[in-house]
Amino acid sequence: MSRDRATEREMGHLFGLVGGILVIAGGLFATGFGVTELALGLGAPGVAALASGAVLFVVGGWILFFSHLEERGWRRRPLTCGAVLVLLALAGWSMLALGANVLVLVGGVFALLAGVLYLVEPAQRAVSAIASIG
Repeated sequence: MSRDRATEREMGHLFGLVGGILVIAGGLFATGFGVTELALGLGAPGVAALASGAVLFVVGGWILFFSHLEERGWRRRPLTCGAVLVLLALAGWSMLALGANVLVLVGGVFALLAGVLYLVEPAQRAVSAIASIG
């Protein structure tokens, strides 16, 4: 097999890894911001930033897990991993990334692209099946 061209799965895996790492980096940033606010005596904003950081760690970890799982364990289930990555990207945007955490916004874009790239193959199979019927 020729390695001169990357497939949708390989690009999806790469985008998923980059997206997960960026979301986790955003979680580190939010956690550091929360610790700084707590040190300055700002209790409620500091706790909110720490909670945001914890949720970002979880979302980023799930993004990394499902991008890796599709590449290694669930090669025959790209629809599942693609749909989960799209949902995780949307969840990260809707819950946490509407603030100033640009890392999470960019990581969500990469996770969304990874999910869409994983969905290309099932969409092609569905179109082929529909075209062969009619």
